[in-house]
Amino acid sequence: MSIQESVNRFLLSRRKPKDLFLLSLLVLLLLWQPFYLHQELNLFELGLYLPGIDAISKGLVPFRDFFHLRGPFELYVPAFLMKIFGFRVDVLATYFYLGTILTILVAVLIAYELIQQRFLLYPLVLILATRTFPRVVFTFWGGMRYAWGLLAIWCLIRFLKSNRPGWLLAAGCLAAIGLLTSIEIGVIAVAAFMAVAAMASYTALGSRRNGPFWSWVFLSGFSLIALPYGIYMLSQNALWPYLHAQWVVVTNMQKTFLQLDRVPNTIPMFLHAIFFPLDKSFYQMTPMYCYMFFFSLYFWRMLHKKITALEQAALAVAVYGLISFLTSFRKISFMGYEMSLQPEKIVLFFMLGQFMAWAQERFAKFKWLGVVLLAAVVISSVIYSVGRFKTRFYKTSWACQLISGKDGGQRALINGSPVTSIDLPRIGHMIIPVWQAKDLEQLKAFVDEHVPMHEAVWMYPELGSLNFILQRPWVGRFPVATLSWMDEGWFDDYIATLESNPPRYAIVAKMKHFYFDTSYFLVPANRIKHERLMQFLYNHYVMEGQTPTYFIYRRAH
Repeated sequence: MSIQESVNRFLLSRRKPKDLFLLSLLVLLLLWQPFYLHQELNLFELGLYLPGIDAISKGLVPFRDFFHLRGPFELYVPAFLMKIFGFRVDVLATYFYLGTILTILVAVLIAYELIQQRFLLYPLVLILATRTFPRVVFTFWGGMRYAWGLLAIWCLIRFLKSNRPGWLLAAGCLAAIGLLTSIEIGVIAVAAFMAVAAMASYTALGSRRNGPFWSWVFLSGFSLIALPYGIYMLSQNALWPYLHAQWVVVTNMQKTFLQLDRVPNTIPMFLHAIFFPLDKSFYQMTPMYCYMFFFSLYFWRMLHKKITALEQAALAVAVYGLISFLTSFRKISFMGYEMSLQPEKIVLFFMLGQFMAWAQERFAKFKWLGVVLLAAVVISSVIYSVGRFKTRFYKTSWACQLISGKDGGQRALINGSPVTSIDLPRIGHMIIPVWQAKDLEQLKAFVDEHVPMHEAVWMYPELGSLNFILQRPWVGRFPVATLSWMDEGWFDDYIATLESNPPRYAIVAKMKHFYFDTSYFLVPANRIKHERLMQFLYNHYVMEGQTPTYFIYRRAH
């Protein structure tokens, strides 16, 4: 066998089932984080989940009895796990960590279905792990939320490749779960299906593969989840509050809490960011080139009646990825942007694989230029992944220290602060900064001495997680008070609850987070609401005590 034949065989050898196992194992090894429970507790983000999870465990109904920022299913899965393993912060952190890994594993499943060449799969998985893993927030953000949408796309791909309606039924079910977990996930999954179903009329991929039949099966699966839960919500007087909450979040959240990232939010800015490399958003916009090339190629092949089932499956991933990418512009510097790149990387490597197959078919001998080009792409991907892994992942430097016999002291410090284990029932086995442990232990001791278990404590402004940790109810429907600012009616209800039955005790942060001044208070109504609540505090409460970070107030009358 000649050298060129050996190269061709290596480049074009098809992936096998064992590759899926090895790829999954590679993801688990890359994303193993030995110290994921060593962290400063992000009380704001935890406050979005922990109070609602606790409320569900006590029989309360989402949106009727308390507000949640996204969908109710986002709370049910961790609530189920906590019912088994205990209502603790470390259980929630583990859920988010494992859910994020599962999301990347689903992306690997999709890549395995689309990309036939094993030569491309391994560098792609390296990129997925290093580029899209939310390295800083993976213990309190994301979790299974993104996995539901990707699972729906994977089932849709399985249907396109096998023509078995059961897969399409499952895709509909998963899209509904995604919708009830986070509205944009479900909407994007449905949009991807609709695009594929619409194109079925033009590609004629089979007698049963047509838009109406697909729509009926998909809608049946969607209804299996959405209809029973909708009836349950209606019976609990929670359906209208849920729909209203989703509408307010979609239409008012960005107006209430301004995002200061410079994003191309108009058509001229969008085009400028794509086509002018000196634009500050050009780097973030480069995935658009991948999508533009893919859709151009897809429609060209459609006009020539050459669309295959595999390309139809890639269309589902591309539509899902493009919409995810565009919606991530709400905060382009946050991890939602990086998670939205998972489908784009899969589509990019799919097109590389198609190019390889086309070149092999077109030419008797694979041109060395193509070999060099593809090798350069793959090698650069590996170098990029290694460099990113070294700078972004703690485990790499930790392993280097073990090998060299040096100890950089990272395990003894978190953000430069000494650490300690904490022994509170609602936190679990975690290592947190000493200053934060002192805060929580002092608050716990005070509350246990002065506040009965059933009595509410007013936490302000964004301390809903303390209600969970200290095991005391919150005020009204909003554990995180600032979320009531999104709707005038919500805020009026919140302050009316305070005025009608003010709790005996209030715990208030000594210092506002910097984003109050840089973002929140840029909206005058937010400043007015904050000042109104603080004035209520000063009029009705007196100082009772303090911890290093919080003031403790007692009701004056």
